[in-house]
Amino acid sequence: MLRLAGLRRRDLVLAVLAGAVTLLSALSLTVLSGWLITRAWEMPPVLDLSVAITAVRALGISRAVFRYLDRLVSHRLALDALTTLRARLFTALVRDGHARTRAEGLSQVITDAERVTDLIVRSLVPRGVAVVLSVVAVLGAGWLHPLAGLVLALAYLVTGVLVPRLAVRAARSARRATAHDAWTEELDRVLDHRVEFEAAGLGAERIARASAASTRSSAARVAADRPLGPAAAAEAWTTGITVLALLALGAVTYTGEPTWLGMLVMLPLAAFEAHGPLAAAAIHADEAAAAERRLAAVMTTTPPPPAARNATDLHLRAVDLRCAWGDRTWNLDLAPGERQVIRGPSGCGKTTLLLTLAGLLEPVSGELSPGVEARRASIRVHTEDEWVFATTVRENLRVGNPEAGDGVMQEALDAVGLPLELDLLLTDGAGSLSSGQRRRLLLARALCSTAPVLLLDEPTAHIAADDAGRLLGMLTTGPLPGARAERSVLVVTHED
Repeated sequence: MLRLAGLRRRDLVLAVLAGAVTLLSALSLTVLSGWLITRAWEMPPVLDLSVAITAVRALGISRAVFRYLDRLVSHRLALDALTTLRARLFTALVRDGHARTRAEGLSQVITDAERVTDLIVRSLVPRGVAVVLSVVAVLGAGWLHPLAGLVLALAYLVTGVLVPRLAVRAARSARRATAHDAWTEELDRVLDHRVEFEAAGLGAERIARASAASTRSSAARVAADRPLGPAAAAEAWTTGITVLALLALGAVTYTGEPTWLGMLVMLPLAAFEAHGPLAAAAIHADEAAAAERRLAAVMTTTPPPPAARNATDLHLRAVDLRCAWGDRTWNLDLAPGERQVIRGPSGCGKTTLLLTLAGLLEPVSGELSPGVEARRASIRVHTEDEWVFATTVRENLRVGNPEAGDGVMQEALDAVGLPLELDLLLTDGAGSLSSGQRRRLLLARALCSTAPVLLLDEPTAHIAADDAGRLLGMLTTGPLPGARAERSVLVVTHED
C-alpha cells in the first residue's frame, strides 16, 4: 500500500538515517559525558579536557539540529505519501463508489489513509532507528567488554521485541479503530440527515446513538493506550537493571581504564531512548495493517474495459425491475438520444431507480441491460442532494466535467437561467445560494458532463412553475446546451 502511496525505499532509508543520526548524537553525548566526568575525577590539566568539552557542546547543538532535520524529512515523506494515496484512493472510490456508503468512503479517504501513511512516522522510522542504534550500542558495549554487549543485547530483546508484542496483544482486544470508525459513521449520518431525522421524530434517538458511539470510541482509545503504561514501566525497569548489571560487571571483571568504565555505565541510559516509542509503534502498525487491508480491497477494483468506457450508443432497458426502496415495479426502454420523464409521488423510489439504473445500487429483481460496467461508464446520475463546494462557480461546474471550457460552462449557466460569473466565489458552498439557484447550478453541472446518458433527479425542484416548465421542456425536446447537444435523458420528478 505504501508503494501505491509513492513511497520509495531510498526515501524511507533517508528518513531512518536522519532519525538515527539524531539519537546517535544523543548517545555519543551521554557516553562522552560519562568519560568526561570520570576523567575530571582524576583532576587532569584543563587543556587535557578541552577536546572533550568542545565535543560535548558540539553534540548538544547537533542533536537539536539533527532532530529538526529528522522531523522535516520524515513528516514531509509521510505528507507526500498521504497526498498521493488519497488521490489514488479517491479515483478508486469514484470507479467503484456503489460498494460502500458515504460514511465508509469518508472513513477510508481520511482515517484509513492517515493510519497507513502515519505508519512511516509512527512505526517504520522509529523501528529502523531503534535497529540502527541498538546495533551501534551493542557493538560499542561489546568493544568495551564482551559480556556487557551480551547483557545489553538481551535487554534489547526485552524492550524491543517482547514488550511491543505484549502491548499489541493487550491493545488489540480494545478494537480502537473499529470503535472510531463506527462513531464516524454515526456522526456522518446525524450531520447529513439531521433534517430528515427531525422530521421523522428520530432526531433525539440518532443523536443518542452517535453520543453512545462517541463514548465507546473514547473508552476503546483509553483501553488501547492502557498497555503503554506498563510498557514504559518495563522499559524503565529494564534500563535500571541493565545499568546495575553493567556496573556490577565492570566492578568485578573490568580491567581497563576507569574512564572507560564510566562510559560503559552511561551507555545504556541513552541506548534505550530509541526503544521508548516501540510499543506505540507496534500498536499503530497493527491498526495500520487492518486499514491497509480495507484500502487494498478498494484499490484493487478492476476498472471497466475501454470499450465500455467509450460507449456512446447505450440502449437502457429495464423489465419488471424491483429496486431496494419502494414497492413499484419499473419497466423502461430508453433508446440512444431519447428523452423521457418519470413522474411519481415522493417516496415511491424514483431516486433509488436512478441509482440502480446507473449501476450504483444492485437491483432486487428483474432484468436490467446492458451490464453494470457499461452502465457505470456511460451513465451519469445527478441526485437532488449533490454537493456544492465552497469554491468558484467554475470549479463547481468542473465537477461534472474537469475538461469543460468556459464557453461550455457559460452556455449551461445561461440555459438554466443562472446569471453568475464563473469566477464568483461561493464562500459558504450551498449556503451562498438560494434553493432555486442551487438547483440551477447542479443542472448546469449535469449539462457540462460529456456522458451519453443523463439521469436527473428533481432538476426543477424549488424553481418557479413557469421557469420549471421551460427547463423541463429544454431537457425533453430539442438540442441540449452544454457539452453534448444529443444524448439520452431521463428525468424523474414529483411535479405534474
